[in-house]
Amino acid sequence: MLKLKLLLWVLGFLLKRTWRSSESFRAEIAKTPLNFAVKTADKKLDHGFLLQATGVTTQKNSTQTMDMTLIFGTADKAWRTFTSKDKNAFMRAIQEGEVKVEGDYKQLFQLQKLVKHLNFKR
Repeated sequence: MLKLKLLLWVLGFLLKRTWRSSESFRAEIAKTPLNFAVKTADKKLDHGFLLQATGVTTQKNSTQTMDMTLIFGTADKAWRTFTSKDKNAFMRAIQEGEVKVEGDYKQLFQLQKLVKHLNFKR
């Protein structure tokens, strides 16, 4: 669980840093804002990400209505899915029922498009 919390914190950090440094990232968010949450089925983990034209914010508990919520069976499954080197791991996890998407499925493609902007090396 702790590894996943750290991973989500790093994701929030990278989203905020990319928003500050990338004009194309900000333009993409201005076109289509995205609010999404990552949760576990047992409700022990609930982390929200709000990507708006005015900035990126994160919250420990996603109290707002989210456009999309990714619900993982366990924190371990979430960790394995997020850190997999396989490009199709996320889609396979959805097909196998390890991840449930609540809300607008189209937002998943928006999220994938935004993640491509993240610069992991600096």
